[in-house]
Amino acid sequence: MPNLPEFSSENYNIARYVIASLITVSGAFLIYEVLFNTDLTFSANWNMFKSPLGEICMFIGLFCAIIFWGKMGHWSRTPVIEYRDSSGRLIEAKEDMDITEQGFAKFLLPLIGHFIIEPIVYGALIYYPIQCIIALVGSIFPYVLSLIVIAIIVGSWLFTKNFNFRYHSIVLVLMGLFLTGAFAWSGYVLHKADPGSTIQTLADKPTVTVNANITESTDQELSENQNEFDDAATATDSEEDDQFEGVGEEGLFGSLPIGTTEFVGDMAGFPIEFSITKNDDSGDVSAVYKNVKYSTVMNLSGESLPAMGGDINFYGNDNGTNWTFSLSGTAENISGTAQSGDGKELKVTLQKK
Repeated sequence: MPNLPEFSSENYNIARYVIASLITVSGAFLIYEVLFNTDLTFSANWNMFKSPLGEICMFIGLFCAIIFWGKMGHWSRTPVIEYRDSSGRLIEAKEDMDITEQGFAKFLLPLIGHFIIEPIVYGALIYYPIQCIIALVGSIFPYVLSLIVIAIIVGSWLFTKNFNFRYHSIVLVLMGLFLTGAFAWSGYVLHKADPGSTIQTLADKPTVTVNANITESTDQELSENQNEFDDAATATDSEEDDQFEGVGEEGLFGSLPIGTTEFVGDMAGFPIEFSITKNDDSGDVSAVYKNVKYSTVMNLSGESLPAMGGDINFYGNDNGTNWTFSLSGTAENISGTAQSGDGKELKVTLQKK
């Protein structure tokens, strides 16, 4: 077996300090991204019927129902006809021989019990303890991950000096390259990700992300979008006075009070929060969109013109994609659509909070 090179004691200490420093720098970068730049928390989904994990648990529950056949009873019943007098006292009871009653009580009911109710019960007994663990761990996951990285960093300073086995120099170099690369690459991925990105678990339906494809915009993107809107909406002072005259008395805009009004609702079935701020009666209005699931936010600029009958259009930008919210209704109930620049249109309904 060929002899592999080993550092001398002095060179090994130098290499150990260099590698530990690299691990420390890359680990600190990863910790910063985990704690301050990305939301790596994940939450439980308490609706088992809207979770792929729930479907798996119910499938396992079906096998449990077969294995433990009869533990919850056999579900069959004997249909009975009761004869009572005018005072309600039971005179006679006998089995109902009607074929429909017999078929339901002795055939259909056992099938429902054994193959629908029992799998759901067994699946729930598996699913909800898992969700309890997810709810407990999900909120502290970034801190647990940070502690693990810190422990590795401390270990790289304290324990590598005690490496005295054969080829310890090779192990030190490989370990340093691996950990430095892993920390740096993970931090870079998180840095390039959306600031509000969240871990998606088996507890969430994958289709949810389609409806939740609005993430927090950067300040620069919002500024660019605001400038575009301002350029398109700018007119002379006299034209603006004529244009906005009477806006405050009509439709949704007219029903909104001066100040901020909070709304809750859904967009294509996905829960959202929507805050509308009306500054005055001239048509000056803005809003803040919030994704309830992922806690992401998008600031919106709005306009309401007499020709729109008091309806309000809000404009925002999601990572280069322009969004237009066209809303109508009253200060209590709002409906409308959210349309993206690529043609996607989602239904929006809001109620006053």
